[in-house]
Amino acid sequence: MPTPKEVFDNPLQYLDFLKSADFEGQYFERKEVRIDTNSQINTLKDKIKQCISAFANRNREGGILVLGITDEGNIKGTQHVDESTMNSILQVIRDLNNHATQVQDVELPNSNGRQLHILYTPWTPNAICGTVGDFPKAWKRTGAQNLALTEPDREHLKREKRIVDFETSYCCPYDPDELDIKVVEEFKKAYLEAAGAAYDYTTEEILHRAGALIKEKREYAFTNAGFLFFSSNPRRLFASAYVRVLRFEVDVEESRDRGATTFDKDFDGALPNIIRKLQTFFKDSALFRTMIRRSSHGGFIEDPEYPLLAVDEALINAVIHRDYGTTTAIHSIAYRNGLVVENPGGIPQPVPQHFSLSDTVLDSVLRNQRIVEWMRLLKDERGQPLVRALREGTRRMLQEMEKVGLPAPHYETTFVKTSVTLYNRFEERLEPHAYTRTKETRDNTLATSSEQGSVKKALRSIGERLAKIE
Repeated sequence: MPTPKEVFDNPLQYLDFLKSADFEGQYFERKEVRIDTNSQINTLKDKIKQCISAFANRNREGGILVLGITDEGNIKGTQHVDESTMNSILQVIRDLNNHATQVQDVELPNSNGRQLHILYTPWTPNAICGTVGDFPKAWKRTGAQNLALTEPDREHLKREKRIVDFETSYCCPYDPDELDIKVVEEFKKAYLEAAGAAYDYTTEEILHRAGALIKEKREYAFTNAGFLFFSSNPRRLFASAYVRVLRFEVDVEESRDRGATTFDKDFDGALPNIIRKLQTFFKDSALFRTMIRRSSHGGFIEDPEYPLLAVDEALINAVIHRDYGTTTAIHSIAYRNGLVVENPGGIPQPVPQHFSLSDTVLDSVLRNQRIVEWMRLLKDERGQPLVRALREGTRRMLQEMEKVGLPAPHYETTFVKTSVTLYNRFEERLEPHAYTRTKETRDNTLATSSEQGSVKKALRSIGERLAKIE
């Protein structure tokens, strides 16, 4: 699908697309221009106003509104509208602030003078586009709809557009009893070493210098980032600050009808501890299957369902880059053929809605810069920084998947959510090793001679070591 800017720059090249049944959606809208009554004109003006506001507020690639095509895709044109009336219709553009909408009229070839008016509205990066006045109205684009902004929507937009700095904003009064002491002591040591400090500071002084505390009327107070990172129970104020791990016995493609979960567990606490708990869980539990195959050098080799380093990176990226101002938790969902990690908040850079790490490089555009900086000072059990730069982390995910012949991680992102899917191809990987010959007999298999069931049954059982999940 072309981008709105590509369509605006070459509308005749995309004429078939403008008329197609798939045209209207998140980035594109079309309207017939009826001017028989004032009511029709006013309705059209309202639609134009809503589209411009919605495109500017929600779409990082902007949006296109085409005047002169019916909802069904029939070209009626705008040639029947006199200049004065069209100017009056387009005047509504000035009723909105914080946008940079461009308008062009396009004459259609071989059409007896028929023409269209095309409006292109780019993303407004640092403001909310709405009506002018004391009680402004604004809209967001959701699919093919323009929905009025609610107050939570406005707060979300302010965070996404960096109108407010969520991390450094006041959270609550400082209470040392709420600190996770182990995390704080580990951070203090690393922070002082990194700063080359010649003498000790108090805990409050270090947290204040780092930006985890601010001064409010001469008293310390937590910032949002400080409470999330250093509090032993961030969920007291941020109810969704946790990761929920689930498993369903269906494929990713069947997720809309996935039935009951076979595993469901929450992981919470200070953000560094969430990451460490998840790393330990995925390493030690039997949530994922393991394929056991013969080695060419003798003995057996264990191949995990997913490279654990790729799983680590997917979850770490979700924890450090999510939008903590929303009421939705991170979800890590294990399906039969894939692991899906969903986190609140879109990717804060222009990317396609669907893409793979094999064709798209994610730059390090940080939503939670302080949290990322603090996390880099702490180490995992291997002595490595808990997080890396976004580009380095996603590159490592790709490399780890490619090492075992698995597809590149697949992303889907909207304004409010990002998900990454790791596909396992487990049955496909298991099949070549279902019957492995030994040096002595050349025809002994991993299955015993009594296992004479169907191949399908063997593939599901051989090499799957299932233990009780802790």
